[in-house]
Amino acid sequence: MDSAPPLDPRKTRRLLLLILGAALLVRLLHWGAVRDEPFFASLAMDSQEYDRWAQGIAAGDWAGSQVFFQAPLYPYGLAVIYAVFGHSLDAVYLIQIALAVAGCWALYRAGLVMGDERIGLAAAALAALYGPFLFHDVQLLKESAAVAVVSFLLWTLAAAWSEEAPKDLRLWLTAGLLLGVLVLLRENALLLVPFLLPLAGPKRRLLRRGAALIAGVALALLPVAVRNGVVGGSYLPTTFQGGVNAYIGNNPDADGTYRPIVPGKQIPALERRGPVQIAERDLGRTLTASEVNSFWMGKAVSWAAGNPGDFLRLQFRKLRMFWSWYEWPDAIDYYWVRQLSPALRWLAPVEFGSLTLLALAGLWIVRREPGPFAPALLFTLGWMLSTVAFFLFSRYRLPAVPALMILAAIPLARLVERRERPRKGAILGVAAILLLPHLIGFEPRMDLVHYNLGRLEDERGAAGDPDVAQEHYKAAFILNPQDFLACLNLGNHAARRGDWGTALRFFQRAEALEPKSDDVQANLGGVYLAIGQLDEARARFDRALALNPENAAALHNHEILMRRLSAPLSPPPSAPPAETPR
Repeated sequence: MDSAPPLDPRKTRRLLLLILGAALLVRLLHWGAVRDEPFFASLAMDSQEYDRWAQGIAAGDWAGSQVFFQAPLYPYGLAVIYAVFGHSLDAVYLIQIALAVAGCWALYRAGLVMGDERIGLAAAALAALYGPFLFHDVQLLKESAAVAVVSFLLWTLAAAWSEEAPKDLRLWLTAGLLLGVLVLLRENALLLVPFLLPLAGPKRRLLRRGAALIAGVALALLPVAVRNGVVGGSYLPTTFQGGVNAYIGNNPDADGTYRPIVPGKQIPALERRGPVQIAERDLGRTLTASEVNSFWMGKAVSWAAGNPGDFLRLQFRKLRMFWSWYEWPDAIDYYWVRQLSPALRWLAPVEFGSLTLLALAGLWIVRREPGPFAPALLFTLGWMLSTVAFFLFSRYRLPAVPALMILAAIPLARLVERRERPRKGAILGVAAILLLPHLIGFEPRMDLVHYNLGRLEDERGAAGDPDVAQEHYKAAFILNPQDFLACLNLGNHAARRGDWGTALRFFQRAEALEPKSDDVQANLGGVYLAIGQLDEARARFDRALALNPENAAALHNHEILMRRLSAPLSPPPSAPPAETPR
């Protein structure tokens, strides 16, 4: 890029404070709008599991008893917050907002080192007003913390990479420590190491600087490896779900997003046990966490090696999903939350599609001299490939966004760096880029919203309204007749009312969608037991226990069945399906 006159330092400080103030204000307004809404005041899926885990840690279980299955840093951070402030979700959200503002400042510093003040300010402004950042900053999820860590990592890498970097190795060690922290938030970050090592420089420097980077990563991961070895016998540096996730993302039925290995076991409390049971049953012995990890990784690699064409097509599908302008939802739909929050709807105009277009323009501008932006380029490439290797929701690509913002800031800086007034065409072009993703008009996944609202109502227990939960499940099923869990839960609600005919129809529909679900077979057996079809009930229980010998519903109702068969004259018991919580 052609060098432009530097900005006056006082003006730079004023602009930076304005940007950081805007970042803080818009996040506080969003927090105020959603803090009492479902999924923010009452938690679902991963957020619920992090909350449960953190409460257990804060209550004294700091060491735990098993090898980590999920990345541990975020729940341990939550536990510290709970220990200090009590069980306060608002405290978590406000701390995450503060970290997000700090991340905007770090991104300014990264852009300043890679480019100049204008690029740093533009990158910080994009981060301040990026809708998906706001969306995740007020959720009990690790993505907000990961984005802040990435921003500081990019700043450190840029400083270490620059020609003015000091000759000592402290910056490289610090970058390694930050990368290790990121690994403890998102395990796939460990795959970034080979992508970032080229930044260590030519051969005479690569060994020392690269060793410092790797040493920093190792130092961050060492306590976790030791802890895993002491409590679980496997000295894994992070978790043992890498093989499981590799198989979820690469198998004959994979579609690029999350599909559980055991149908119906989507919630984190059930995700861990299912893959372990299957691996141990296939190998015929009890396995360590490392062996479970290797089992599933081996299955993923074997399928890819045996089906190279299908494997490559699947990777291209995941690449398209990674770069899609659509925010692929997990438990909470981005576009639905936009309807709840005026701040997210009106004060956060930057979307992923706008960033990709601006980043492409930035790459074109620096195509002859991309060197200063190598940290952003290599980080983006590494994160993309390390995510696509598994499976994705849009939140999984979020840590790549700060690097994209530095590239996207280049054309914005070029627009304002000239002394003469910018051309109207350029201004209109940027406005069009910012507006275009909004014109596409992505709609909320209301089937997903209704299903999870039904789950929240069910999980309130005696305080919940079963009719409200049922209406949500019914709405989810009408919008998406392929929704297996909606069918299953509609059957459960009918069984609780003793409406066996309706329960049977919904369970049969669920069976057609997921014939390998042990829960469906157990619940079908419960219905047949209740209506007196004992042979069919026995066959269903046998099938459920063949799929999962530990299925509590099948074991419970099978025992009732055996008592009935041994005492045929006794009055028939009421035996509704004993469902697995979800």
